[in-house]
Amino acid sequence: MKILVCGTNYGSTYIRALAGGHGGARLAGILSTGSERSLAYARQAQVPHYTGVHEIADGGIDIACVAVPGAAGSRLAMALLVKGIHVLCEHPMGAEPAAKALAVAQMHRRLFQINAHFADLPAPQSFYRSLAVAAQPGPALHFELAVNLRTLYSGLDLVGRALASLRDMEIIATPWSGDTPELFANLRLAGPKAHVSLLCQNFASAADDGSATLLNHRCSATFAHGNLLLAESNGPVLWFPSPVSMPTQHWRNYLPVDLGQVDVALLQQQRDSANLAAILDMMAVIHGQPQQPHQHPEYLQALTGLWERALHRLCHGTKDSL
Repeated sequence: MKILVCGTNYGSTYIRALAGGHGGARLAGILSTGSERSLAYARQAQVPHYTGVHEIADGGIDIACVAVPGAAGSRLAMALLVKGIHVLCEHPMGAEPAAKALAVAQMHRRLFQINAHFADLPAPQSFYRSLAVAAQPGPALHFELAVNLRTLYSGLDLVGRALASLRDMEIIATPWSGDTPELFANLRLAGPKAHVSLLCQNFASAADDGSATLLNHRCSATFAHGNLLLAESNGPVLWFPSPVSMPTQHWRNYLPVDLGQVDVALLQQQRDSANLAAILDMMAVIHGQPQQPHQHPEYLQALTGLWERALHRLCHGTKDSL
């Protein structure tokens, strides 16, 4: 299938992911405002460069990966859907633009999906597999999630996939003790299936360089017989069994589930692979396969709405009603 990448900042990971033509996904164009970086990518890949959707020939593109943030990205996604192109949009996205995009996609018989990315990395996938095993003796009693403001959306998706739903999830917050937002803020999420304690790093560096990032994604599930921990986005994953969950001679304070070390090069490869997997999943749905549960419209609407409400609480406290 012919793939268009929109935006070349974070969009460069989609360009790298498509470089090998894996699974029949082929980079067929780049759309941007026309920076020298974008033009260089197009020349290197030997694909057309577009500055507007109107320049794309009918039938020239099957799927567009929109890695353009904010309102500009939402408008671009809508225009592409109207053009008859399936859209995979990079996260985060608000509830209203997501609902509009889903409606336009249905009207034009096209797919609209949001790529939250991090839950598809190897360590979270190990966490999910272990979660299924840990739940066999009894269900998880409580979840804890630690994120920062930028990873709030993907963190909620991570725990949402663990719960299989974010429907009817309510936010319970404690009031601020002062006049300014707390550096580390706590929220409690309460839903029909589980409760989640959320800790968010409520500040960032002036430059978007990650220098002030103290938390990315940390998630744990507490069971009556132990605690499963995803220590960070890239692992490790550990199981802390309850002392009464096994014979004394076999008990250890922790059991490694996934201790694979990741350097910068491998991390980039894993992230590129996760984005390629999202493209291939969309292609599979186009060819008639069932859609992944985390791409169902109901899930996306619950996730985008919960993200907006949580972000509002974190940035504005509990004085404003939602």
